Amino acid sequence: MYEKILVPLDGSKTAETILPNVVRLALESRAKVVLLTVDVPHAASGRAGFGWSEFGNAMATLEKPGAQMKAYLDSAASMLEGMEVYATTATAAGNAAEEILAYATTHGCDLIAMSTRGRSALRRGLMGSVTDAVMRASTVPVLAVGPNRVDGKDLDGSIRTIAVPLDGSETAEAVLPHVETLAGLLSLEVVLLRVVRLMPWAYGAHDGIPLDTTDIEHALKSEAKAYLAKIEARFTAKGIACRSEVLHGVPWDKIVAYVGKFDDMMVALSTHGRSGLPRLVLGSVADMLIRSLETPTLVVRPSRP
Repeated sequence: MYEKILVPLDGSKTAETILPNVVRLALESRAKVVLLTVDVPHAASGRAGFGWSEFGNAMATLEKPGAQMKAYLDSAASMLEGMEVYATTATAAGNAAEEILAYATTHGCDLIAMSTRGRSALRRGLMGSVTDAVMRASTVPVLAVGPNRVDGKDLDGSIRTIAVPLDGSETAEAVLPHVETLAGLLSLEVVLLRVVRLMPWAYGAHDGIPLDTTDIEHALKSEAKAYLAKIEARFTAKGIACRSEVLHGVPWDKIVAYVGKFDDMMVALSTHGRSGLPRLVLGSVADMLIRSLETPTLVVRPSRP
């Protein structure tokens, strides 16, 4: 159950696109909402990727912090209160991502809800992104909406199913308790996804030896179905509607294509929280989903031993 949801705002319309999702969650869970803005010092804001003030409408506001930003936050809080959502405001100063993470940890927030701006992978890897940094480091689940979100595709009623990509690992399964909570709160159907990918070269095709992989493919699909069936049974035993799908191909490509076919589906998944060059080389399913889909995505980073 969510008790306190942290919502970073910077004065821009982009940042506010997360609010419809927050309203539904807060109403169903009776959670308190905290609207947070970070005043980035001018010296820091000059460093690309480390502050909100580099972006659009936020620049004029944050160059004159204090009364203007307080009025903005108070107005947003009043709007939420008018929807019967209990909301308070808070401000911090410094590195935006670090301050968001620190506030969430210090004040016991259960969820961070924020939008992302969709830079290209290379630019984002070199220059940084507040949402990226928060998702990579947060021990608190992050609900994010990407730049392709369209009006009406929110948790306010248009989302009826939640897709959960799994790969058989404990890391991927760390998201399941959060999925159970969301599905219970919002009456969502759970769709479990497993992507299997066969690489013939690993079985001798690189030596030019003809290889019939039919049996191997059947074995992989059977194993995936059996695995998903066990997870599915855990949900149905708790009265949560659940079904599963086995896909074949490149994980992020197949998941994006599958979810993109539905107008009522959000995504929830765990991430390994890679950063820097390895992240650019290996990619990130969570990152690809958020920036490719028009739907909310819940990202959970499992705590490390």
